[in-house]
Amino acid sequence: FFYSPDFVSPRSLRANLQWSGPILGDRFSATFDITWSRNLNQSGAQDLNFLDTPRFALSGEGNRPVYVVPGAIDTLSGAVSALGGRVSPLYNRVTDVRSDLTSESRQIRASISPTAFNTRYGWNLSYVYGEVREQTRGFGGTTAGDPNVVEWTRGSFDIRHQIQYSIFANLWDAVRLSWSGTFRSPQPFTPLVAGDVNGDGYSNDRAFVANPATTADPALARAMQSLLASSPDYVRECLQRQFGTVASRNSCDGPWTSQATLSISFNPVKLRLPQRAQLSFLVNNPLGALDLVLHGEKGIHGWGQQAFPDQNLLYVRGFNPATQGYKYEVNQRFGSANPLFSQFRTPVTVTALVRFDVGPTREEQSLNQQLILGRRMDGTRMGEGMLRAIYGNGGLVNPMATMLRQVDTLQLTVEQADSLATINRRYVIKLDSLWSPVAKELAALPTDYDESAAYRSYRRAREATVDYLAALLPTLNTLITDVQRRKLPPLVASHLDTRYLSAIRSGTAGGSGGATFGAAPNFGGGGGGGGQQIIIR
Repeated sequence: FFYSPDFVSPRSLRANLQWSGPILGDRFSATFDITWSRNLNQSGAQDLNFLDTPRFALSGEGNRPVYVVPGAIDTLSGAVSALGGRVSPLYNRVTDVRSDLTSESRQIRASISPTAFNTRYGWNLSYVYGEVREQTRGFGGTTAGDPNVVEWTRGSFDIRHQIQYSIFANLWDAVRLSWSGTFRSPQPFTPLVAGDVNGDGYSNDRAFVANPATTADPALARAMQSLLASSPDYVRECLQRQFGTVASRNSCDGPWTSQATLSISFNPVKLRLPQRAQLSFLVNNPLGALDLVLHGEKGIHGWGQQAFPDQNLLYVRGFNPATQGYKYEVNQRFGSANPLFSQFRTPVTVTALVRFDVGPTREEQSLNQQLILGRRMDGTRMGEGMLRAIYGNGGLVNPMATMLRQVDTLQLTVEQADSLATINRRYVIKLDSLWSPVAKELAALPTDYDESAAYRSYRRAREATVDYLAALLPTLNTLITDVQRRKLPPLVASHLDTRYLSAIRSGTAGGSGGATFGAAPNFGGGGGGGGQQIIIR
């Protein structure tokens, strides 16, 4: 094969409109997204050695053109000579790769998740509606007759509906379960003939859907009746809709499918493990495991599996030169997505993950990077005031100060604002009493200071800061309303949760990028719905 001289890389024109924000009294965060894409210069193929002169037509199949003479078709098997429809008998296929096709896709996505920060449970829900249409040529896809014809059809990845969800639960503050999954509407497929019937040298012909009530072949009528009686509704509806015609490309839909992943992690504190340690299990395809347990290996329903429907409606079993028509056998498993007959299955796997942070903690590394300046490394040594400014809050957010800065957004009453100001002043004074001695000690360290001793001073002050803030939480949580709490940014709201503070008391060691066992996953709360990005084709 070779590329056409005018072949170019694919191009795409896209437009996107998105809105995100709180809804329903700030109880939930939502995102609405609309995307349109027109994809230009899509690749396709054409056979330059194809002789596109019809020699006769299959009258019983809507006058489907055949590009070889009847004598080139074996009467017993229905096989077509590969040279019958060639311009030059010296070559078989001469493929010219072109970039003259176009596709178009549209997508609407809506997602919702709780706004309030919560370490006990959380969830996210998204719905996606998509539509894909594309141009195809018979050589690169399927054909009803002339493979040179370019036609607009439903796309092969035209999955109209997707429901995506994520949920997590923190059980007894010891075990955290995270489950994420997707429900997808059927992926389209095409009724085909297992063989080449139009003589173009490609086994990609769409099947003629015979009406059992009108076909002249009694054996074919009985076989079609048997298939319709035993098939799922989606197969029966597809065939009945196309009686007496050559099937359209991607005119049938398979069954709905679902996939899921389960993650189980354990709180190292409850298991008496170091905070640096993490123990978790990842279960891939838990739906498949449930299907196997409930229905047995020979009766599985296909939960957690992708659907691969059998697309062959007809098998060629001969050719009648007198009537110039093929003899067909109906595939009684057409459209079946039974995983017992599928070559590809999603396995059920359980992966044990053990992680241990080796080396200094993130906080210790950060502290030493500041302290070595002017001591063991060129730079300006930080004085007591600078160290107090950097480490004076223990790396925590001051929720009282943040709420006072957002007095209008939170619609704080005068009494609430006064109470928060009083608590904040007590908190700031406490911070000063904890961190001023530490800053003074760190500023006076000699060149050959003890890194471990310096970090122990920092850690004692940090733990005392977290303990004092945790002692204020009962008062703070009764001071503000649920509506006001939902308006707080997730980072601020997390500092009003005792589980979160307990998890970060000594630092963020053991977390990925600072995440901890007690923290809720990022499902988009406070950020407009968040969620998984959907890519349309």
